[in-house]
Amino acid sequence: METINSLDFTVKTDELQKTQFVEKTYSDELAADQVILKINKFSFTTNNITYGVVGEQMNYWKFFPTQSGYGIIPVWGVAEVILSNHPEIQVGQKYYGYYPMGHHLLVTADKVSPRGFIDASEHRQGLSAIYNYYSNTAQDPAFTPETEEYISIFRPLFGTAFLINDFLAEHNFFDAKQIVIISASSKTAQALACLVAHHKSENQSDLNLIGLTSSRNKDFVDHLGWYDKVISYDSVGEIDPSNKTVIVDFAGNHQLQFEIQTLLGENLVYDCHVGFTDRNNLEGENSLPKKPEFFFAPGQAEKRRKEWGSAIFQQNIGKAWQHFLKEIQSKVVIKEHAGKQGLEQLYFKMLNGEIDPQHGNIVSFK
Repeated sequence: METINSLDFTVKTDELQKTQFVEKTYSDELAADQVILKINKFSFTTNNITYGVVGEQMNYWKFFPTQSGYGIIPVWGVAEVILSNHPEIQVGQKYYGYYPMGHHLLVTADKVSPRGFIDASEHRQGLSAIYNYYSNTAQDPAFTPETEEYISIFRPLFGTAFLINDFLAEHNFFDAKQIVIISASSKTAQALACLVAHHKSENQSDLNLIGLTSSRNKDFVDHLGWYDKVISYDSVGEIDPSNKTVIVDFAGNHQLQFEIQTLLGENLVYDCHVGFTDRNNLEGENSLPKKPEFFFAPGQAEKRRKEWGSAIFQQNIGKAWQHFLKEIQSKVVIKEHAGKQGLEQLYFKMLNGEIDPQHGNIVSFK
């Protein structure tokens, strides 16, 4: 029997500034249907910070258990099979999916097809199915050397954006005249803005799309070309309070929410809370007039799968994804971060909001 040495990047679940690398080993003697994958590359965005902030409430810490008091933030990426005790999964195959921030993942493969499999490990029972599926990159025509990094960065975020846009469109955007996207430079916000802009064009809608961002990122958000107007955080008063408004908040800044809610009053018709890019300002002295509603993407996905069927659901999201993928490659540049040091530096920059939104960040272990 031989062992495989591995490494995980863990964070203190109630204090994300505290981190440590944890060594672990795997035996090469696998139980039936077990597979070990070596993680080649994964993306890291503010969405992953959100996983950490709401890890306890939304069960994100349960995907990759580690020592008590610490957790492993899930990431999206591509890994290669290095050991397999499942007859339908071969060494060398690559799978895209939900991975730990580390070197390896041990799974128990179930419902295996040429397209992919589900991890049926005991600790993942009862967790959202959308996160337990691993897709074979060789069976996905979207995966090419040119698009692999963009897929790792944007596909999971795009899924969330697609479902937000679908939810809002299903409710006729709550009869709003304008949508305000807070933290407009974040990756999920970029995808949502593209989708809303496309919806407006397809439906000849006069809905006004407003991006709210920092002064530092204002030019970048303007350059994206999807927003009708881009406003910096210190100019919230430029939002027209006479229009019925939907807020989609990726930041979670309590005081900013208070200012916008106070400005809009009864014309705030829906307040959708998605992320926590501004994790240092989640609380404030003033109680919010209206509590934002947290958007849980898997819930909308499961609803649509039941209503449309899985094939139509995948077809709809696939068509929208292809449109977005063509647009985003000219707007975001891939930046690679190698090894332990690269990962750690990227994590703290992301945690502290010091990331250039023009970069799509990829971590590699080679």
